[in-house]
Amino acid sequence: MVEYFLYLIVFGAILTYLVWGFIITFESMLALNDTKSAIKWIRDNHKPKTFKRMLIIFLPMLHIGYVFLEVIPYLMGNNEKLKSFDLENIYKKIFPKNSGKK
Repeated sequence: MVEYFLYLIVFGAILTYLVWGFIITFESMLALNDTKSAIKWIRDNHKPKTFKRMLIIFLPMLHIGYVFLEVIPYLMGNNEKLKSFDLENIYKKIFPKNSGKK
């Protein structure tokens, strides 16, 4: 019985990380591509400090999303230009007033 709850907690934590990671990845990739509605949505629903922490926490998911949403379409010829992956650039596009603060 204890083993069941341990598996439940572990798999629940992994699935939660994956789901939140996909959400933050899609938000960030849309912001990287200057989607105004996504930038507005992020500003309305996230505080700058919290969003910066989420970018760091979900960095592995961001890299995976970048490969699938930017690199592979570029290699297939769907994108003319490959955008560089830079967390600071993403953050500055979303929160330009807070980018000077640490």
